[in-house]
This record gives sequence, structure tokens and C-alpha cells, in this order.
Amino acid sequence: MAFDEISVTHKYFSSIYIVTNQYNANNLVVPENCYIKDVYTNSTLKLSFSELINCLRIVLSDFSYYPKKKVFLKSFRYNLSLIKQLHLKAKMIGQNKDWFTSNSVVYAYWADNLATTASILVQRYQQSAKCVARGHGFEIFEEQTPNKMIKFRGFQYQYLNKLFADSKNGLKHLDSRSQYQNFNSKNSLAYVGTADYGIGPFDTTEFNIVTCSVVRDVKRVHLLTEILKHISFSLTWHIMGDGPLLDELKKLNNELPKNIKVIYYGYMSNKNIFQFYKTTSVNLLVSLSSSEGLPVSMIEAQSFGIPILSTDVGGCNEICNEQTGFLVEKNFNPTDVAKKYLSLKIQIKTH
Repeated sequence: MAFDEISVTHKYFSSIYIVTNQYNANNLVVPENCYIKDVYTNSTLKLSFSELINCLRIVLSDFSYYPKKKVFLKSFRYNLSLIKQLHLKAKMIGQNKDWFTSNSVVYAYWADNLATTASILVQRYQQSAKCVARGHGFEIFEEQTPNKMIKFRGFQYQYLNKLFADSKNGLKHLDSRSQYQNFNSKNSLAYVGTADYGIGPFDTTEFNIVTCSVVRDVKRVHLLTEILKHISFSLTWHIMGDGPLLDELKKLNNELPKNIKVIYYGYMSNKNIFQFYKTTSVNLLVSLSSSEGLPVSMIEAQSFGIPILSTDVGGCNEICNEQTGFLVEKNFNPTDVAKKYLSLKIQIKTH
């Protein structure tokens, strides 16, 4: 998605330097004024004493924002080690003086460690640059983090000019955080977009559903198994993605009735997912997460004309509605959702 953005934003800048340590990033096709750089490989830079002191100050500045001070103390060593790594990355980027002008903008696509690195870069090495970040789900909603805490958010706010939420609910949540209310003027809304890939194929003789996510707790993919136990017609479930709970999901799916076929794809690149959507009739993308931002998987599916069934969490109700699919309560009844599948099946047969 970040590279989809570049297809538009490159028109507004003379040069864009994309700093990444992504494997095979140099094979990505970008506009001619964009340059992919890996500054992290084979670097001999080290942090100075004053930079190490700065790392300590950043970690200590987080203390007042922790709801549980014991958690701060337990996490101190890890967080200090993390900040050292991020500070060093900022230094590696900052040494490339020819990348920066007085009008430069440092953009972190994720408001997590990337935003912290960008903030350190502006704090220490490129003070004249503006700094912006985009927040999605786990970098906005504390409930998605292990300690219910967005690390270094207070430090980020000091150096960010804007923190863009990708949903209205995300922006509302940012503005509701009392500990950061002095920075509310920096919060803003900017939806994520995708390229228009055209409408995918549609076949009324089959019924295909897709889940496209990491198989982990917050995604609750296993709840789809409970729904499909109540489905009597033939259906194929395409599972895109791997994760720590995939093996457990496979065991649960062994209990599904014979009319339900399940296909596991494991991890899939965006290119392969798009090719699947271009060549396969998909009736529904399903997301049953307990917490979300505004999922990119939904945006991409809708670009192919695929309806969505989603829980009403985060910004999902900003993309999933009566015109685009079905919205269900976070704590839904599997039988009720199965009836929605049947309703969709009837609609397909009669159109």
C-alpha cells in the first residue's frame, strides 16, 4: 500500500528516497524520481555518548504515560535496547545529507517504531525537516498492544507535525487520549487508498469466501469455523495467510461438514492475492477481528468488487455497510451470521 501511495505522491516532490531493509526491495518498480535505499547493511556507525544519553531520556520520557508503572520498569531494559537500535537507524539515514533540503518531509508509513525513528531523525540530525506518520490499527488502539500502551507516543508527538489516522474512528480515538490532548491539533484523517484493478469475475454456480490475514488471536479466524458449521450448501473457504494459530485452525476445520471445502495458501504476496482476485469468483471477504483500524485487505478486495462481512470494530463500519456487504456485532452469534451467508446465497441465485 505504501508503494500505491507513491504512485500519486511522487508527483508532488522532486525526489523521494524510500528507506527500506525489505528483502528484494530493489526489484520493486517505482516512479523515476523515487530511489530505494538500504542504509542498514554494512554500516560501521555507532552511537556517541551524547546519543546514548538521548536514548535514556527518550525511554524515561515514556514513564508518565504508562498506566501501570510496574510495566514500565519491567520493560525498561528492552525499551532502552530498542531505542538504541532506532537511534542508530536514524543516524544512518541522517548521514545522507544530500537527501535533505529545507523543504524535506520525513514520512513514516506506520506510527510505530518507524515513527519513533523518524522523530529521532528530525530531533537530532535533520531539524529543518517536517515529520509525519500514518496510524492504522495497532499503532492507534492501545487494546491491540500487549501492555495496552503505544510506546514512545509522547516523544513522537513532540516531533511529528501530523499523525494521520486512516479511519474516522481512529482519529476519534487519538483525540480521546487525555494524556496526549495537548497534541490533538497534530491529529488528522487520511484514508488509505489502492489502485483500481477492475471488477473480478463472478460465477453464480459456485460460492467462494476468503479470509486474508495473519492467523493470530486478534483476527479470530477460528470463529469462521463456528459459522460454517451451520452452513448447509456447498462452499469453498480460501485461507490466505499464515501465523501462530494456523495449525490449531487446521485441527478445528477437520470438524467442518463435507459440504465445506477449505484451501490453505499460506503467506501470499500482494501480487499473488491480486492475481487470485482477477481470476477467481469471490463472493465474500470475511473479517471477524476483535479490533481493527481500517483493514487494507478490505480496501483491496473492494477494488475488485468483492463484498465484505466484517465485525463492527475500529474503522470497519466506514467501508463495510449495506451497500458493500454485511456488518455484524463484535460478539456475534454464529447461527445469525450463517443466516446472512444464506441470504447472500439466495441473492446470488436470483440476480
